[in-house]
Amino acid sequence: MHALRTKIRVPYEQALEYTRQARNLQLATRHVRATSKFMQLVRRLAVQIPESGGRPDYALAALTLVDIERLVDTSDLCGIDVVDRALATEVTPRRQQTANEANEMLVGGMRRQHQSDVGSGLQILFNLGIISNAVDTRIQASIAALHTIITGRIDPRALHIGVREHNARATAIDGRDMVGIDTILWTRQEDMIDAVLASGLEVRVLERVLQRKRDVLRVDARVDASYLDVVASKLGDRVLALWWTKVVDTIAREIHASCDESSVVRQILTNNYPRLVQLFLPRLEPLLAARLGGVTSVRDLQSSVASVLISDEDTGCAGDVDLAQSPNVRYSDWGMRVLWTRLLSVFEAEYVNKAASRMDDSVSRCFPAPPPAGLVDAQSTWAQRHNTKSDELQAVSTVPNRKLVASVVRSVGTELEMAKSDARLCTMVARAATRAISSFVATTKDRLLSVMDNPRVVDPCAATAHPMTRSVIGLINCVEALRVGISELCQPADQPLTAPAQSVLCTCRDELQTFIDAQSDVLLDAADRAISQALLDVDNSSLWSHAEHALQWLQTQVLEPLDPRRSSRVHTMTDSYLTLFVHTVCVTMPLTETAKLRLASELPQLEFACSQAASTMGVRVTGDAYKSVRQMRPLLFMTSRELAQVLGERSAEWSSVSELDLLNHVVCRVATEEEAACVPHELLGCSRREWLGCVAGSEFVESTDVCRNKEMLHLWDTRNLSASCRAVVCECLKRMLEHKLADDLVALIQAALSMK
Repeated sequence: MHALRTKIRVPYEQALEYTRQARNLQLATRHVRATSKFMQLVRRLAVQIPESGGRPDYALAALTLVDIERLVDTSDLCGIDVVDRALATEVTPRRQQTANEANEMLVGGMRRQHQSDVGSGLQILFNLGIISNAVDTRIQASIAALHTIITGRIDPRALHIGVREHNARATAIDGRDMVGIDTILWTRQEDMIDAVLASGLEVRVLERVLQRKRDVLRVDARVDASYLDVVASKLGDRVLALWWTKVVDTIAREIHASCDESSVVRQILTNNYPRLVQLFLPRLEPLLAARLGGVTSVRDLQSSVASVLISDEDTGCAGDVDLAQSPNVRYSDWGMRVLWTRLLSVFEAEYVNKAASRMDDSVSRCFPAPPPAGLVDAQSTWAQRHNTKSDELQAVSTVPNRKLVASVVRSVGTELEMAKSDARLCTMVARAATRAISSFVATTKDRLLSVMDNPRVVDPCAATAHPMTRSVIGLINCVEALRVGISELCQPADQPLTAPAQSVLCTCRDELQTFIDAQSDVLLDAADRAISQALLDVDNSSLWSHAEHALQWLQTQVLEPLDPRRSSRVHTMTDSYLTLFVHTVCVTMPLTETAKLRLASELPQLEFACSQAASTMGVRVTGDAYKSVRQMRPLLFMTSRELAQVLGERSAEWSSVSELDLLNHVVCRVATEEEAACVPHELLGCSRREWLGCVAGSEFVESTDVCRNKEMLHLWDTRNLSASCRAVVCECLKRMLEHKLADDLVALIQAALSMK
């Protein structure tokens, strides 16, 4: 066994001993190498940051320090005297010196807006691996400094103390250099914003340099990753976005606290909301305008359009400049979005509500509440004593004062002028103005309906005009005055409104125009029906007196006091009256000399009445209808032979009178001279009323079944009424030829049938 142990166990134990010695030697060699490399790095660090003389290279020293830390962490050099002594005397002091120098370069560069110094400081901090902590420290220091400036700055008690101190130093005898709390409030807020701007520009320089700097020395670094990406991944957002969010929170907290404590401060800020917006802009435009390198957020870049807090649809400012004083800033920018959401939105809502209330009050003043019962009785008694009709008093109280209507336009214009610099605010005020005007129109419509419940108000045939007719015109004129004022506001001469606000006002203007047309058409339609019915009453010898009365009512009661220009409608109406009367003249039967004289005298009277009515709307009575009236007078007194010659030649001089009217005139002339044998409706086997309906022409035929004569149905085509009427008249003339007539009448009928 001893020999076996000597041959096997002893060599095995020796091999284990040699292995342990080799392992220890390898470990010792590794420590020696690490110590040697450590000492080389320490000597390099001493060269890069000399104790005296020479210019230190902190950027490379930072890399050396990172290598030393990595070497110490990966190698177990604890307990080695030379390493511990070098760390205590060489490495740690130089690391502290490098970090302090980098922070001084960063702070000094931010204060002087010197991007080179900021970049050098960030490079050192990045090499040291503490860039995220250093940037966060700078942001927190900036926020803390602003917090000290802002907190208590606009406290109501501090504001009153500031007012007393300022007024105590006032020296003017008349007190013009004394101020109120609003002046101190706005002055201190301006100081706050100036401090925010100064600090924000420093942070913006820091973010810009972080965005441009990239790690190009490390092999494992991403080429497209900037320092800003590294910092944002650690802090959760971009530097300027983090800073701005916390600063806005501080400002909002201070302003809201001051408003909660003092209603005076709240009232000042609410009533001067446009000035509050201008307090931030254009001062903070370099910070808020994303297109100028202002506040942008990682969350903003990652969010979709649907998740935007303030969309273009909400602001009504798509494709337009949101703020006139800062054309580069939009409400959709992250910085403006945070400011509006956390601070401005509350004051904006209150301001719009107050603006809407002011405009509603101006509308309410136009329509005061009805007087108490006792006052109504007193008014009735006064009217009886002074022989005044109660309708006249009611007419006066129904129509709003024109000055009060003008005040509504002024109120709307003032509110829009105050909000003109802010497209969002201007659009909201325009919508509030539209609602106020809609209430004005609704009240006016109710009054119109109550007035027109009395049928005499819109009766052109009444013996005397009703006093409330002028009230209807007055109400329409009030809405017209409102429409004119809104039209002027849509296109102001000095500075145009924003496109969304203009669109809202233009829509409101168009709705007012539609309302005016609809209400004025009620009066015009009533007059039109009365005049047309009077002119079409062929069998009534006093038709002109009824038509003249209705025309006078149209002119004096409607057109003259009416402000809206209904020129096109009036021109159409007067043309139709002239055409109607020419038709009436042509179907008048029997056409005796007395009838001719009466018609010849009524034609110029109608022409003059229509001209007078049209002139009130600035329209001249011209055209074929006017010419046909002028031509009918000589036509009435022509002999049959002269009329046959005119029909045969059909020159341009007589082209204004329609062919159907000429044919009807021929029928009536022949029927008058041959009264017993050639009565037209008897020839056709129908009544006189049916005959008049069949020969009236397409302008006057309202139904498609006016021809009820069975013998004439083969001539009637409902798709072409003019041709059907002409066919009936021609058939009547042909049947007249079957009777024995005078030669001049036969020639006249033949000339009429041969007309083209």
